[in-house]
Amino acid sequence: MKRFFLFAVVAVALLVASSAPVGDKYTQNIPNPPSNSSISDSTWNICVAGRADAGYQLNYYPDSFNENSIVNTKACDQAVLKDINARHRQEGVPPITLPSNFESISPAMQVIYVVNAERQSRNLPPYIGVLNSLNRDSLIAAKAGNDPNPSKGDGNWLVYNSIWAGGYQSALLADFDWMYNDGWGGNSHDTINVDCTSAKAQGCWGHREGILATYGPSSGTVLLAGAAVVTSGPKSLSVPSYAAAFEQVQTPITIDKVLSN
Repeated sequence: MKRFFLFAVVAVALLVASSAPVGDKYTQNIPNPPSNSSISDSTWNICVAGRADAGYQLNYYPDSFNENSIVNTKACDQAVLKDINARHRQEGVPPITLPSNFESISPAMQVIYVVNAERQSRNLPPYIGVLNSLNRDSLIAAKAGNDPNPSKGDGNWLVYNSIWAGGYQSALLADFDWMYNDGWGGNSHDTINVDCTSAKAQGCWGHREGILATYGPSSGTVLLAGAAVVTSGPKSLSVPSYAAAFEQVQTPITIDKVLSN
């Protein structure tokens, strides 16, 4: 068996034009979980071994498993979705449903779809479109293993919000840990969010809070997104790398892909 090492999951980067980090441009009104949760052993086995009773411990791979691969099977997605919706029930929010063609959507678009689904299940407005410039920002970040940074092509944005994760074999697996495993794990070894350095550190639940951000007054603005996924990742990781960028931008702006939410 090969041990699965969950690589650094960097907290949300929120930037202004000067690139100085700010924390008051969006609010977060959704309570965070009281503690971290992990996907079930059966889900892990379905995703890495193809059957629930394969017997691998969580975060251990079969020797034959390609850690650089994206597991894009309906069985894995449905298993992770079941674990996600179990957390939704605990929070008292509606479950997420996946479109019938989810496995045919690119991994990058899967990230955006799932982020929007998490928002809409909590009555937060979704991102209405995709900017190619935000996709490019995200691709640079995914290759480097960092949060995306804004570029000149991103429009006249008011808030820029980005996330990154490395070492996941599907967008849903990344979403589970961004949303439900992003806090303090009791010690640094069991905490995957590197900015969550103690139980009360400001970086704890940073990804979740960014995904569930409540933006300011929306008149004359739109919410836009971009994402990228690479399977080789940065040289230091050589595993799947996920990056996504979100912004509240002033109109008018040309939207490259309008999302059907």
